[in-house]
Amino acid sequence: MSLANTIWSSDIPVPTALRDWLEQLFTTVDSKSSDSGELLAALYTPNATVFGLHGNAEGSEAIKQSRKTAWDTISSRKHEVLQVYPGQKDYSDLMLIGRLTAGLKNEVVTEFIAQIHFQGDTSKDPKGTLYKVWGCTLDKSNADLNKL
Repeated sequence: MSLANTIWSSDIPVPTALRDWLEQLFTTVDSKSSDSGELLAALYTPNATVFGLHGNAEGSEAIKQSRKTAWDTISSRKHEVLQVYPGQKDYSDLMLIGRLTAGLKNEVVTEFIAQIHFQGDTSKDPKGTLYKVWGCTLDKSNADLNKL
């Protein structure tokens, strides 16, 4: 469970629907399921933009298609959300710090930071409009990291 040990704001209660959205997001991106593209796109508005470590996707169709190559260089992945910081009282804008354990030629553990914007009522049916992540990409330009 990606949210099992998450630290939340103590003075702004998190909407249950938003907590469920985050759990579904990371369960989906950690899954090799053939329907993960459809499930992922359903979490966002039709014109959402996702800036991920694997590349950028704009709109539902691009988000769906992004899952086709998501496992090209990774054999396993597990996201854990460490801490969530709301930018708005309704959590329609938030930042989070997480940990990604990725199975490559060797297992790599790295932390990441993500910003997420939501549209609609976050207490009922939040839909992401923007997902932006910063972290280590572990590609050829990061050859030294492969020695870890």
